Amino acid sequence: MADLFLRGKSAIVTGGASGLGLEIAKSFAKHGANIAVVSLTQANPAKLDSELKYFASENEIQSTKKELESIGVMCLGFDGDVSRQEDVDRVMKTSFDTFGSIDILINNAATNCIHTILNHDNTAWKRIIDVNLFGSYLCVREALPFMIQSNWGRIISIASTNAHVGTAEYSAYVASKHGLLGFNKSLAQEVAEHQITANTISPAAIETPSGLMHLAKWAEREGIGEEVLRKQYLDTYPQKRFVTAGEVAALATFLCRDEAAAINGEDIAITTGAPF
Repeated sequence: MADLFLRGKSAIVTGGASGLGLEIAKSFAKHGANIAVVSLTQANPAKLDSELKYFASENEIQSTKKELESIGVMCLGFDGDVSRQEDVDRVMKTSFDTFGSIDILINNAATNCIHTILNHDNTAWKRIIDVNLFGSYLCVREALPFMIQSNWGRIISIASTNAHVGTAEYSAYVASKHGLLGFNKSLAQEVAEHQITANTISPAAIETPSGLMHLAKWAEREGIGEEVLRKQYLDTYPQKRFVTAGEVAALATFLCRDEAAAINGEDIAITTGAPF
């Protein structure tokens, strides 16, 4: 029988219609939480052609909604851009009006591109900062009043091993993820008195749709096959495998337990032991 320790609570998962976000949403739903998923779709005019990320379709958002509802919880699905105030306001207001609370926020939405600094497009660089860092801030700022009202909350932001090291041609992404760690440390200090915790999770490579796009792009740039590049990556991982989305989702779920209340302001790496 499932441990429904999240029954009566609600979670907002950005980037929740596919990949890691979907796994986190499903894990929360299985433990009883109502879910709002927010993803930027292929048709949304906010997306840039230069972004290297997987864009869900409107059909995928609706499919995710039905899948989560079949578990036995309420679910809302939004096509939204986390860097736009009006989109975030719409998500928060509709979620609160529907669920009666906003208890958990998962900042998972992110975007990326591959460019050298000298050849970087300014619009693309700013877009990555806007989504990955400003978007996380915006979602936190708008969700916090509801958590403070309940005197309980969990904020979990998905960082990356790139929040700790530099990677050539990922300057905007790396800058955004480093910034996310600093933002989280300050946030944790501000919200602690309200029984709210704020933590980040830094995964190594995960085989999500976006992750596979990056693998294909790098293989193309290196002029080698994807399987050859995959083996090169895995040779640097002690367990000779990628992290799974389910493993990250399980950690995020644990951080929402009352037993995790003292874990605050932390970044937890999940890498199979790979150095970074």
